[in-house]
Amino acid sequence: MIFFKNSMLMLTLVAIAPIVELPISATTAIATLDRLHKEPDLWQRGEAVPPKVDNVDLIAKSSQAKFMQLPDTGAQNDSWSCGPNSAARLLRYYGHQVDYPMVRAVTDKKLFLPQRLRNPLTNKWIEVRTGTPPKTLQQVMQRWEGDRVKQSPRTNFNKLINLVQSGKPAIALVRVGGLSLPYVGSIPYLHWIAVTGVDTQRQRIYYTDTNSQTYSMSYQDFQAEWNLGLDKDVSVAIANVLKNNGVEPRTIVWIDRT
Repeated sequence: MIFFKNSMLMLTLVAIAPIVELPISATTAIATLDRLHKEPDLWQRGEAVPPKVDNVDLIAKSSQAKFMQLPDTGAQNDSWSCGPNSAARLLRYYGHQVDYPMVRAVTDKKLFLPQRLRNPLTNKWIEVRTGTPPKTLQQVMQRWEGDRVKQSPRTNFNKLINLVQSGKPAIALVRVGGLSLPYVGSIPYLHWIAVTGVDTQRQRIYYTDTNSQTYSMSYQDFQAEWNLGLDKDVSVAIANVLKNNGVEPRTIVWIDRT
């Protein structure tokens, strides 16, 4: 059978999954998300109705709105460094004189696997786009902030809301798509974004993406991407590889100081 004949290649394919990220181009997640920061103005003029969220248990009760403007430390210009890019923004927000190239330069590239792999079923090249695991991102930021850099998997949604409302932006790991392969399942495309605002009345999350633009999405849409969906279309083998690399649903990295 093809599966067994190409088992080593398949195992290699499974092993590439620590984090996958999309390059900055017309076909990237940043472009296709298409959620520009326009919603508040529409609501204020009464021209739009905020979306409803089905799971009310995950909605913070406070009506406080909080928005933060992160410094622009440079737009992502490669296919793997959305983690260092978001980290640079938070570090500059807390007063460190860093930029995106500087933080990217100190990120250990030895952890990254090749960004292209030949699919044994089609003999075509696949862009893998490996990136920065959560623990590595925390360690990179600790160069400047030490033990104040926290990493939290399976984070309660209200905790994220409370962090943002207290003036602490958080880097969140979200799923922006996936690559489905026979016998293997879906390889999720994951992406780091900086959560910078919340409007609990309108039930909107605001975030700065790695193209230096601000976007928003409903609570419901954010939670769907933040939950990663690893239990839906991802094989047990791939899910275990992800978990072994610290990739779990509802992961955030933040700096625990004001």
